[in-house]
Amino acid sequence: MLVLAVGLVLFLGVHFLRVVPGARDGLQSALGATRYKLIYTAISLTGFGLIIYGKIIAHPTPAVWQAPDWGRHLALLAVPLGIILIASAYAPGHIRRWVRHPMLAGVVLWSGAHLLANSEASAVLLFGSFFVWSLITFVAACFRETPPPVVKGWGGDLTAIVLGLIAALIILNLHMYLFGVAVIG
Repeated sequence: MLVLAVGLVLFLGVHFLRVVPGARDGLQSALGATRYKLIYTAISLTGFGLIIYGKIIAHPTPAVWQAPDWGRHLALLAVPLGIILIASAYAPGHIRRWVRHPMLAGVVLWSGAHLLANSEASAVLLFGSFFVWSLITFVAACFRETPPPVVKGWGGDLTAIVLGLIAALIILNLHMYLFGVAVIG
């Protein structure tokens, strides 16, 4: 689980810079915008790769707690909503305005639902880390920024809902092949 932990520290650590006042701006000033973006991207990709590899090689360990049976059922509802929220981060619409930071809110739902459904140690480390990071970052972002402008029409929202549901159905059906855990069946 050490590889998974290092990946999480790299990936979430670099994404946590926005929460620390002045950290991102200070690094951009010191390194220059282009160099900062390249280093940020390299650390993010390295961390993401280590998260994936670390989860793959993590040996099954005893459960940290007994996950409730209803946790899997809740995940079947919460994860698609989380994916819709993540999709709405890229589609200007009412969802984005109401939630303010739908990407972070979607990660809170996704990780929280997975945390309730999985009690194995590497899953708790993975989903618990994403849950804590996204919750802290969501709260900090809500205090830091103003809401997006008002939009007319529901096209962006409809797009986010349709694309989010399609992505959720694809992931649901391929979950066993992608992640080694059957969700249905």
